[in-house]
Amino acid sequence: MRFLIIALLGAAGAAAPVSPSELLIVEHHPDDAALAARSRTIMEDALREFAPRLPPGDAPIRLIIAHTFQDFMQHAGRFALGNVNGIAYPERGLIVVKSPRLRARGDYAGTLRHELVHILLHRNTDTDALPRWLNEGIAMSLANEYYWASIITVAHMFVRGRIIEYRNLDLAFLRPGEEMVFGDAYAQALSMTRYMRNWLGEDVFWAVVLGTREMSFGDALRTFAGKSPRDLWDGYRRSLWLVAIIGIMASGSFFTPAAFLLIAAYIRRRHKDKKIMRRWAAEEAEDAAAGIRVFSWDEVIEDPDAWKQGRGEEEDRP
Repeated sequence: MRFLIIALLGAAGAAAPVSPSELLIVEHHPDDAALAARSRTIMEDALREFAPRLPPGDAPIRLIIAHTFQDFMQHAGRFALGNVNGIAYPERGLIVVKSPRLRARGDYAGTLRHELVHILLHRNTDTDALPRWLNEGIAMSLANEYYWASIITVAHMFVRGRIIEYRNLDLAFLRPGEEMVFGDAYAQALSMTRYMRNWLGEDVFWAVVLGTREMSFGDALRTFAGKSPRDLWDGYRRSLWLVAIIGIMASGSFFTPAAFLLIAAYIRRRHKDKKIMRRWAAEEAEDAAAGIRVFSWDEVIEDPDAWKQGRGEEEDRP
């Protein structure tokens, strides 16, 4: 049995914004009353903190604290794995989390903040236009999750040549709010999001994010930052050398074979990248001389079928 705490919403049409306490609906078992009060405080504080960039609007946000594994399975369905501690349904304004006593480990407050961010992003952007990696990266960043874990994981990904290419990164995620356990894709998403925030600065970063309510991510990046997704990816890839050094040092393995492997990998990768760039430049020059249309990286990323359309145009020419 759950005890339902419902805060009365403000009168319809009121000019004043709805307060965080009025937005939240918390469902919990009677034994979890103290936990529900703490959860409400965490979420109210987060709503106030995020409101300048991500206002919640006036639709209620419902939190269910699962008292048993069966309760969690009832709401999380196929995502109710043993090490998944929370899930959000942004379209419904619904968050379901496990009671801390059901969790093997993890930051309960971080889980609440993370899932709340998914709802707020849904309400302030077009999440079909916002890349999934950025959606997850913002949620982890604002939840203050996995900072050092991300750096160390990405460092080892870099050393082992496991960095996920930009065009494949979104495919590594489920729908925002349906995240699985922290892994390579999530570590890279958080790392890229932190790089993007530092690269653009907070004001421009949020202008780009919120711009996806009206346009594609690539267009928002060009409009508000004068940059392209290719610029972002190239800059991030160049930054990984420093990320790898910090990660290796943080993991205490700087003077181990991993450190030497890192140096060797960097030299090998740099040499390989230079060879690829020279080859691409030569191929593009040959294509241009032959009158073959060359598609930009942005075109292919934002419309994977663009090259097919272009090929059809070439074939239809007399």
